[in-house]
Amino acid sequence: MQRRIRCLMALALCGAAPSARAQLFHQGRQFTVLVNLSTGGPTDTEARLLARHLGKHIAGNPAVVVRNMTGAGGIVAVNWLGQVAPNDGLTMGFFSSVPSSSASAIPSLKVDITKFGFVGTGSGVSVTYARKDTGGGLASPDDLMGKKEIWLGGLAVDSDKDLRLRLQLDMLGLDTKYVTGYPGAGDIRLALQRGEVQMTSESLPSYRSAVEPALVDAGAVIPVWFDNVDEANNPRPHEAHGIAATNFYDYFKRVKGRPPQGPLWDAFDTMNTLSRGFERILVMAPNTPKEAVDAVKKALVDLRDDAEFKRESMGMMKFTPDYDVSAEVEKVFNEKSKPNSAFISFFEKYIEAGKTASMKN
Repeated sequence: MQRRIRCLMALALCGAAPSARAQLFHQGRQFTVLVNLSTGGPTDTEARLLARHLGKHIAGNPAVVVRNMTGAGGIVAVNWLGQVAPNDGLTMGFFSSVPSSSASAIPSLKVDITKFGFVGTGSGVSVTYARKDTGGGLASPDDLMGKKEIWLGGLAVDSDKDLRLRLQLDMLGLDTKYVTGYPGAGDIRLALQRGEVQMTSESLPSYRSAVEPALVDAGAVIPVWFDNVDEANNPRPHEAHGIAATNFYDYFKRVKGRPPQGPLWDAFDTMNTLSRGFERILVMAPNTPKEAVDAVKKALVDLRDDAEFKRESMGMMKFTPDYDVSAEVEKVFNEKSKPNSAFISFFEKYIEAGKTASMKN
C-alpha cells in the first residue's frame, strides 16, 4: 500500500514538474515585452494591450512591462534580443516587419531569427491612408491617380513598411517624394498631421484606435487601400469591416483595368505575404529554457478565453488579436524567414534606389 502511494505521489510530481519549473522563472519577477518600434504606433498599441492582460495567465503571475527600443526600422531591438539579452525567460520580443527583413537579408539584421525561442505569431491587416488635401484634394481613393508629388512617410529605406509602400506607388506610376527615418508609425502620423508628409500606412491596432477617430472621422484623411494576406483570393477579411476602401489588388484592378503583374507585383506579393501573415512575431532570446517559452505560449492560449481582454480589444481595435503558437506555424515561420536569393537580388537594387530617392527628415 505504501509503495502504491509513493508511486502515485511520484507520478503526480512528474505531472506538476513542468508548471512548477515554469513558475520559478516568473514568480515575483518582472517580465518585459520588448517592442521594436516607438510608442504610439500599432505594434506598441497592441503590445501594451497584451501586457495589461498577459501576466495573470503566466505561471507565477509576473508583473509585465513594455520597453520600446527603436532604430533601423525596428531592427535594433531584434539584434539586441539575439545578441545581448539574457536568456532567462524574462524578456519577449514583440516585433513587426521581421521575417521579410530576414528573407531579403537586409545588412542591418545581424541575427538568425530562426534561432530565437519561438513563442507565436499574429497575422493582420494594414491600411494606407492619405491627407484629403493631397495634390489639391481627394474626394475618393481613386482621386489619388494623377496627383503630383505625393509625399510618402516611412521608417527606413530597407524597412518592410517603406518597401511595400514604394512598390505600390511605383506600380501605380505615381509621382512620389519619399521622406523616411521616422522612429515609428506614430511619429509618421504626427508628421502627416503637421503636413510634412501626406501618405503612410498603419496596421489595425493604431488605425482603429487613433487614425479612424482622430483623422478619418474628422475628415482630415481618407483610407486609400488596405493590405491583407493573399489579396487576390481574399479580398475583404473580417478584420477590414467598415474600412471605406478595398485591398490594393482590387484597387489596382479598378484604376488600371487589369490585375497587377510583373516583377514589382511579384516582389510586393511575396513581401506582403510575409508581412501580413507574420505581422507580429513573439520570440525570446536564443537558448531560453523551453519551460519559460512554454509558459508564455500557454498564457497566449489562455488569453483567448479572457473576456476582459476581448472586451478591451474590441473597444480599442474592433478585433481581438489571436496568436498562433503551434508547431506548424513555427515550421512555416522558420522556412519563410530563410534568405531567398531571388528576393535578395531584387531588393538590394530596390533599396539602393530608395536611398537615392529618399529625403531623410
